[in-house]
Amino acid sequence: MKRRFWEFQAVVHGRIAWVPASGPATETKARTLWVSPPGSSHGWTGIPGEEAVIVVFHFRLIPETLRLRLGKSPCTAIHLSAAECVQMEELARGVDRYWRKPAPGMLLCYEHALLQISHLAYESLTIQHPEEPENRIRDQVQSALSLYNENMQTNPGLPEIARACHSSPANLRRLFHKTLQASPKEVFDQLRYQRAMQLLTETTLPLAHIAEQCGFQDQSAFSRAFKNHFQCTPRDLRAGRELPLQKE
Repeated sequence: MKRRFWEFQAVVHGRIAWVPASGPATETKARTLWVSPPGSSHGWTGIPGEEAVIVVFHFRLIPETLRLRLGKSPCTAIHLSAAECVQMEELARGVDRYWRKPAPGMLLCYEHALLQISHLAYESLTIQHPEEPENRIRDQVQSALSLYNENMQTNPGLPEIARACHSSPANLRRLFHKTLQASPKEVFDQLRYQRAMQLLTETTLPLAHIAEQCGFQDQSAFSRAFKNHFQCTPRDLRAGRELPLQKE
């Protein structure tokens, strides 16, 4: 079946295998978090006579850092420790409680689950597949990200960020592509949208104030850019209307 959203399926007991729409099933695995992107067509299979317990989460959006780390793979298998399996079950119980009986705090519960699972997946992928760049390179990219975050209100350009990092625009572009597989502009824009989402969902600040905080020229420019990125206006999001799938 074709998935509409990001799917995180954790095998907490027993073993299952991921089965693509065309082709053989993967090896059956125990204590595994399977991650599939929107548009993936797949199913699942287990071992006859062997019981398996799974928990499944679906999210429309995931953090950009994790999305870039996962790449274009139709399915990523991440090993889970016994403690992480327990954590998955606890997160699932919290989400299920609100799913069965919606109440204030439901959005926070979902966001908490998304952040916990995303952090676990990213850290596990980093350990299983260490990044190639040296610490110095990662530090320079992190410095650029920190500088942009701290000065987002003025939306500094790449030349300004590069000067502050004692680098050049061309060198920063190379380092960003090497470490994050994205251009500085793509990453900076994602930081702006993440902050906008946070301010829209966690505060009652006027849209004009949010636009200013996120480095947009004015509220109109912010609304146009937000709708172009998410196919949903800031007002729609704040009103609780359904958010379409993230644009690739």
